[in-house]
Amino acid sequence: MDFERMYSKIAGCLMAGALGDALGYEIEFESWNTIRNRFGPAGIQDLYTADGEACISDDTQMTLFTNEGMVLGSRLPKAEGCRETVAYYVYQAYLCWLATQEFYGRTVHSLWEKESVLLKEPKMNVRRAPGNTCLSALQSGDMGTVENPPNHSKGCGGVMRTAPLGFTGTWGDPLRTGAACAAITHGHTGGWMPAGILSYMIFRILYEPETSIERVADAALEHAIDIWGGKYPDIFRQVKMIRNAIRLSHTDLPEAEAIHSIGGGWVGDEALAIAIYSCCRHPDDLKDCLICAVNHSGDSDSTGAIAGNILGAYLGYEAVPADWIEKLEMTDVILDQARKMTETIKDSAG
Repeated sequence: MDFERMYSKIAGCLMAGALGDALGYEIEFESWNTIRNRFGPAGIQDLYTADGEACISDDTQMTLFTNEGMVLGSRLPKAEGCRETVAYYVYQAYLCWLATQEFYGRTVHSLWEKESVLLKEPKMNVRRAPGNTCLSALQSGDMGTVENPPNHSKGCGGVMRTAPLGFTGTWGDPLRTGAACAAITHGHTGGWMPAGILSYMIFRILYEPETSIERVADAALEHAIDIWGGKYPDIFRQVKMIRNAIRLSHTDLPEAEAIHSIGGGWVGDEALAIAIYSCCRHPDDLKDCLICAVNHSGDSDSTGAIAGNILGAYLGYEAVPADWIEKLEMTDVILDQARKMTETIKDSAG
């Protein structure tokens, strides 16, 4: 493997996702009319900084904990009490995240509590509009699964955090592992299926030569139909939505109108479709892609984060706008997580 290229794609995925999150976090919950009144007819065009830094939301917090759960899981596979599944490792990481939000569910495994760097990071120990579904599911003390769902939520809180499951296939098919890690908190097919599709898209971008984001998405959708089509009819509705988003990206319809026709991004399949639309609309420019992904009346930080994950992985860290990186908080933490994941992949490759 070319580990320098691997690091670039992983760092690009995490950093661009954080930038999309930060860009959209400032306007989350605001209507398109309010956004235009604040920032002009084209909407928000640059990172909003408070005290000199642009802030990430719970989306990036949980994405980084997903990444750390995978890294720690690979290093502590024989630990007493561990089940040796990536979903269990990530679940322990999410319990660490829950502790940073001043909530507590089942006791965090002592090894995770001891080894987690993110748990001890002061800037991670802040509340940035955490999703109620994530909080309540983790507080329950029970780990949700696809087979034993914790609820019937199809919110986007599952898909917005699962890009790192595509960094490696060590624990099996990223479509399944991404879905499994989303199902920890989101039990509806609309909550965990998009997470699996996102993870598989990231995996294809890292390990399979693809000519376009559109082809990456198409490969992921075909794989999802193969795996889930026989048991879960909902996959066909989600496939239709994403393919429609790709079609819209090739039309002259104004971006805000196209996104409005897809949805608000509050639920998982809509959030992923909006992100894919934005990536296909601006496949060569991360800044334009993120601006497109967040300027709408929906869950702007999540759609921005997912779009950044996809296109950041596709274009690599070199394509991430340096002037925006300079404004973002915790860039050292993000790059440290990218480095640790790359080292973990290198170690697993022997």
